[in-house]
Parts: sequence; C-alpha cells; structure tokens
Amino acid sequence: MDSPSPSGCPTTCLHYYDACMFDSCFVPDSGLECASLQAYATLCAQGNICIDWRNHTHGICSVTCPPHREYRACGPADEPSCEPPHQRNTHLVEGCFCPEGTMNYAPGFDVCVELCGCVGPDDVPRKFGEHFEFDCKDCVCLEGGRGIICQPKECRQEPVTCTEDGTYPLTEVNPADPCCNITTCKCNTSLCEETPPKCPLGFEVSSETRPGKCCPSYSCVPKGVCVHGNAEYQPGSPVYSSKCQDCVCTNSTDSSTQLNIISCTHVHCNSSCSPGFELVDVPGECCRKCQQTHCIIKRPGMENIVLKPGDISNDPTNNCTFFSCMKIHNQLISSVSNITCPDFDPSICVPGSITLMPNGCCKKCIPRNETRIFCSTIPVTEEISYSGCTKKVTMNYCSGSCGTFAMYSAEAQALDHRCSCCKEERTSQREVELSCPDGSSRNHTYTHIESCQCQDTVCELPRAQ
Repeated sequence: MDSPSPSGCPTTCLHYYDACMFDSCFVPDSGLECASLQAYATLCAQGNICIDWRNHTHGICSVTCPPHREYRACGPADEPSCEPPHQRNTHLVEGCFCPEGTMNYAPGFDVCVELCGCVGPDDVPRKFGEHFEFDCKDCVCLEGGRGIICQPKECRQEPVTCTEDGTYPLTEVNPADPCCNITTCKCNTSLCEETPPKCPLGFEVSSETRPGKCCPSYSCVPKGVCVHGNAEYQPGSPVYSSKCQDCVCTNSTDSSTQLNIISCTHVHCNSSCSPGFELVDVPGECCRKCQQTHCIIKRPGMENIVLKPGDISNDPTNNCTFFSCMKIHNQLISSVSNITCPDFDPSICVPGSITLMPNGCCKKCIPRNETRIFCSTIPVTEEISYSGCTKKVTMNYCSGSCGTFAMYSAEAQALDHRCSCCKEERTSQREVELSCPDGSSRNHTYTHIESCQCQDTVCELPRAQ
C-alpha cells in the first residue's frame, strides 16, 4: 500500500498517518491500517471532502456490496427513497448505495426500485396497479396510498370421473399451482377387474401394459412345445403316439395352431420267420410276432423234418424210427420213437414167406413147423422226448397170433368167421426221469403195457367181384 505523504496535512492528519504506518509495519497482514484510513476519510467527508482512498490500497481495503447495490466512496447519508424523511441529513458517507436511476423503497427496506409503489407482507416492492399472488391470495397494489388489497384465490377445475378400469380419483396439491388442489385419476392395478385367462396346453399367460393404460392386457402365447393328449413335450423329446409309430417333438411350428410339430415314422416289423414259425397277430402289439406252428426235427447232415401237431412220420432212412409232434399246454413237443423187433431167425421160415409186420420195421414169416407165436408182450426200446428232454425206455407192445379162422357152418348154411386180435389186457402209468440239454432233469409219465391177450373183433367178408 502506498504511504500517503504527510506534507500539507493538518496536524490531525499526522496522527492517522502515524497510526497507519505503525499498523502496517508492526502488525502486517492484519488489515488494521485500513481502520486508520477509513477514520480519516470519514472525518474528511464530514467537511464535504470526498476521498476515494480504497482504490489506492491495491485491494487490501476493498469492500464488496450486495448484488443489487454498488460501492460509493461518498454518498448521501440519507439515501433517497419513496418515503421522504422528516429531516434530511446532507453529510456524505462511504457505503453501498442503490444504482443510478433507482432509489431505496423506504427506510428499513433494503430494496432498490425505479418507481414507488407498494410493499406487501413478503417485503417485495410492487408497482402501482401490479397484480401478484401471495399466501394463496390474489393481491393488487392500489394507487393513492390505499396499499395492497388481497382476496382468496379462486381454484377452478372441471369435475373428474374415472371410467378406465383400475383407476380411482385422488385429490392432491396441484404441482403447477400449490395454492389449489387438483383431482386426477390414479392407477391401482389391484382394482383391475380383468383377470389372467386360463391358457390351453402348450400356451402360457403373457401380460403387457400399454403406455397410458392402467391395467395390463393378457394373452396366451405359445411355449414352443409339442402337445399330444394331455401332455406337453419339449423339442427333441420322444412322444408316445401309438405302438406302430416312433414320434419326436421337432423345433418346427404349425402356423395354424402355433404349436411345435410332432414328426412320426412307422415302426419296422419283421416280415419273415424261421422254418416252423409263422407270423401271428398279438393283441395290443403293433407288429405280428413269429409263433411256432410246426415241430422241427433236426437231423445232422440231413434235411429237417417238419411235422404239424398230431402228425407221426417215420424216418425215411429207417422204418424202425418214428417222429411225432404233440401240442401240450400251447407248447409243441416233438418225440422220437424207436421200435425194438423180436428176435427173428429166417432159417425157420417157409421160403418166400418173410414179410414185414404192419409197423414196416420188424420181419415175420410162416415157420416151417406151422407153429405160431401166441399173443404176448414183446419188449421194445423207445426214446421218449418232452420239451427237448429225452430218455430211452424199455416198454412192451402186443404181438402174436390169435384164433382167427373161417369155416363152413352146417347150421348157418354159410361160412362162419371168427376173428380176434392181439391187444393190451392190462396197463399201468409209469414215471420216468428225462434228461434235458441244460443238464437238468424232469419227470414224465407214460403208459406201460403189462400183459396182452386175444380179443374178439368184427370180421368182414371180402366184397364180391
């Protein structure tokens, strides 16, 4: 700060100068030197001498005024206002004053105005005729000293009726006008009458709230699944349709149903069976199955023999071996029987009389001494077969001659024929243990001939030529 020269100063000035120098040198950066200068400037202003001293302090003793006022080094002690004072002070003082062209509204009011008017309860100056709002009242500044007149503010609003679903009327302070209440329609989704629909299989509920609407709108949208019967199937999963089809759920969509498409292929069925088996319908099944209808008798190195149930066939290479097929409890059982012939001595036979017995296996002839073998049991070894299990058993059969003759009857005046055949007389049921291919065994019952005898039978005469 420049040191003012004491030359030309009155004696009083020297005291302020010395005080300023002392404060500046011995108490620096405290601002105390400004007080000495301000006191001296005030003393000069009382003598109507204005000193603009603060502009020479390089900002050390600056003053900041409110935004609506400006600094003056010398201004009137009684600032002009709308309310003239009873006695005006003409001294000059330093301070913050209203800008040029404005005046202070009135003593005690820190307000600068261009024209005088009214000041309401809000301490804001108003021009004459100015309308304004205060404390929710409509006010006007009247001329002629009548001041401010206010009346309650009138709020107007058309009646509001809430017709949209889910809305209700609510009265609250109008954000645009806090002095008035406003009634608007508010949304409360719990008041919505529309409920979500029950969607069919393959669909799910979707809700959408459109702009400006309170309640959501519901619709059924596809899930992207297949539907069959009462079940849903994800894409790629198998779908049970019928036993004759293999079905799977695909990713393709049917444009009409909006459901995924089920793709099906027919099940491949066998069209042929092994020998002895035929295709038959099975209840509840799609494909026919091979079921055994004939007995297959396998002969190593030779052609197999096929027999129907109840058929008996001899071995083409051996008349003493017979094959049979029986159906027991819906199971086909094949058996092999071997005929054991009685001892035969062709040397005791009449030449040319050797023939085969009716079984086609054993030989017989007319003995030289005309003696005949009487009806009796003859042992034979046969193989019993049941369910693949077999066993060779020695059993009897009836064979021999009986009293069969034809002679003239004098009483009947005709030929008298008497016939009898060698038949079983007494039989019994015997049990045998059969050996099975898997090493197990099972019991089987067969009929065994205990004794034979000649029994009468009917003789028929040969037809006349």
